[in-house]
Order: sequence, then C-alpha cells, then structure tokens
Amino acid sequence: MKRNNKTLFFIGGTLLALLVAVSAVTAYFVTRDSSPNEIKIPQNVIGVSETFDPPDEQTTGDNIFRKTVSIKNTGGAPCFVRVYADFSDSFARSRSFISDGDDPDALNFFSAERIIDPDDGRLTFVEYVNRGDDWSFVPDDSGTPLAGYYYYKSVLPAGSATPPLFTYIKTVNESDDDIDEFDITVYSESVQTTAPDGTPYSDYTAAWTDRAGQ
Repeated sequence: MKRNNKTLFFIGGTLLALLVAVSAVTAYFVTRDSSPNEIKIPQNVIGVSETFDPPDEQTTGDNIFRKTVSIKNTGGAPCFVRVYADFSDSFARSRSFISDGDDPDALNFFSAERIIDPDDGRLTFVEYVNRGDDWSFVPDDSGTPLAGYYYYKSVLPAGSATPPLFTYIKTVNESDDDIDEFDITVYSESVQTTAPDGTPYSDYTAAWTDRAGQ
C-alpha cells in the first residue's frame, strides 16, 4: 500500500511553532514609609523549560516524539505554579497519548483526553497525574475556578524547577486520513505563596483560590 506521509506542523510561536505563553504574577505587598529609601520587591518570575523534538513527518501508526515540559522559578521569591497544556483540537487529543517516563524504550502512555469518563476503560493522563505526588489536575468539568490546569503541589523555591509534567507524546494515525496538523499549547502561571497580609497560604489550592477571587 502506498504510504502518504504528511508533514506535522505546530503552528504558533517557535520553530515548528510550538505556542508557549508564559505569565508571571508579581503581587507581593510591602509597607513603605515616607522616607525616599528604595525598596526592592522580590518577584516570582517563571519560565517554561522544555525539550521539544517533533518528528519531521507524521505517518500511519504510532508517532512518538519527545516533549519534556517543566517550569523553572527564575525570580527571587518562592511561588506556586500551574500549567495549562492541551491539543489544539479534540480529534488530535482523542488519538494522542502522554507519558512522563524517562526511558524511551519503556514508556507508559495514557490517554490525552481531559474529561474523566467512568465508562471509558482507558486510564487518562490526568487521572494518572492525580495519583502522583507532584502534580494535580482539576478537571475541565469540575465547576471550580481552578478548572483546566495542572497544579504543582509544592512551593517552588527561587532558582528551582518542577519535575517534568510530561516527557513524551504519542499520536496514533490509523489511516492516512487521520494525518493532520495540530498544535500543542503550553501556558504557565505563578502566584505568590503568601496572602496580601503576609500570612503564608496553607497549600497551593488556597493560593490559587484566593487568586481567583481577586
């Protein structure tokens, strides 16, 4: 059978156009008196640290490529971070799988679907993430203001990086008709670890819930 290879493009900002939007929230509160002394405010500034090695072409069958995403705190203050990561269309997501493994020869992949369906026998990546110690995903249909993001559970100290959220993507094309262009969007945000009155937040959910109410 003749194989009709089609090029995989990631339309967006960088080469092969991965769209990466990074947002840092600087919201530290200081007390000033009437003196003209300069007060330097420690800022929580973050960046997406990634390894991205997409295939030159998609083919029928399994298309596996490396995409390691972690978040680094490049500022001078600790912070909580969260990540939005998703495929550009539902069809691409439905035939894709995600892994956080290190060994390319022994990867476990989980469905990229973001909605947890109890009638679907497949274990989704978001379910897998929620069983671990590092990250937590709040489902899109949870009805909370925190929905749709992966949350790093711990405080991220200045100069440190999170463990990778994921490391590899697999897209399965059952026929040539499945081969199509798609994007993977990664967007990260940070928030301070203390409330406006200086009280430390009890955990990441308290920090982000307070942020959502501002």
